Amino acid sequence: MRFINTDLENAYRLIESTQYLISELLPAAIEDQDFDGCVEIAATIISNCKDLKRMEHPEQVVRLHEIASKFASRGLNVSAVGRPFQ
Repeated sequence: MRFINTDLENAYRLIESTQYLISELLPAAIEDQDFDGCVEIAATIISNCKDLKRMEHPEQVVRLHEIASKFASRGLNVSAVGRPFQ
């Protein structure tokens, strides 16, 4: 997965929720011809996917975060350093 550790649990929950909406609730709403319900379910699926996209990071960022977390857990001060302004 391409989520940092602090987002991992929430990401798994969102993925499971989205899969349930797609595999269980949406087909039932379509079968019942509950089109208002279909729209609400689709909106929730879209919202979940947007949240997952926001939490997703390139693999290098995830690895860097894990390394920085290990240093921080050993008591080392880890912070981002930017280019100096000139």
